[in-house]
Amino acid sequence: MTRGAPNRRKNAGNTVGRLGLVGLLLSAACTLSRPADAQATAPVTPKSWGRYTLKLSPSPTAGTQVGSQTLTLLDGKKVVLKVSGFFVSAELQLLRPGGLPELVVSSFSGGAHCCTTYLIYTQDNGRLENMGILDMGNYGVGFQDLNGDGNKEVIVQSDNLAYYDWSYAESPDLKTVLGWDGLRLADRTRFYAYLPAQNAAYYLKQAREVPTTDATYFDSLKSMVSGYFGNLILAGKGVEAEKLIMDQFFPRSPLLKAWWPKHRNELIGLTYGQPEARITVSNTAVWPKPDENTDSP
Repeated sequence: MTRGAPNRRKNAGNTVGRLGLVGLLLSAACTLSRPADAQATAPVTPKSWGRYTLKLSPSPTAGTQVGSQTLTLLDGKKVVLKVSGFFVSAELQLLRPGGLPELVVSSFSGGAHCCTTYLIYTQDNGRLENMGILDMGNYGVGFQDLNGDGNKEVIVQSDNLAYYDWSYAESPDLKTVLGWDGLRLADRTRFYAYLPAQNAAYYLKQAREVPTTDATYFDSLKSMVSGYFGNLILAGKGVEAEKLIMDQFFPRSPLLKAWWPKHRNELIGLTYGQPEARITVSNTAVWPKPDENTDSP
């Protein structure tokens, strides 16, 4: 999803339960990497970024475990930032106007399904500043200039519905967008409502292919319907989505009709607040933070 940088910044550098086919199609349709995929396609970490030097140091662990890594950012000989984790990498992305591209550092916590963190930094104000720390859980992010202004938006694949009332393999994702609003990275999803709407259309198609008269496939049905509902809420069409669910799916699935009232409000709550609920700002010089009161390496 990454596009080339403008000249003004030359430094920029088995599936859904019993419905195996549904899961395979879902996996192919997701344009953003989950951690296992991201590890295999990690960007090449740059050696320098403006006034700063980057050093990526592997720290192999014993046995067959994958080694951890530490990314060190230096201003001359002074260490200004250390990020440690598994599969640590860094890339340069154009996220705000003026100056150099921003530095995006990703770190994986380890484990089968968790967790990837993205730390975003700028030096446009003459010093290292954190623009945001994105806790992405199971899924990842992508970068694309969606409005042609030369700055990229952060396309966020949220796992808020993961494990909700189904397995991880059957969990739908929510597609949202963060972008620079002049002051900070903020939720811009409604400006690009076609992205969650496209995701919703995909889940609706899958839901319509589930045999609704067979209770064996109920987990697949409720997860696909919930993915459709959540993504259309993000697109500003939640009322329209719920009407379709009631009109088209309730008559075909008494189980879904009985399940929906018990879970509707919680599904809505998990959808709202995305993606800003996942982003914090911290100028800690060590990540993960060794202590809430520690602010230097």
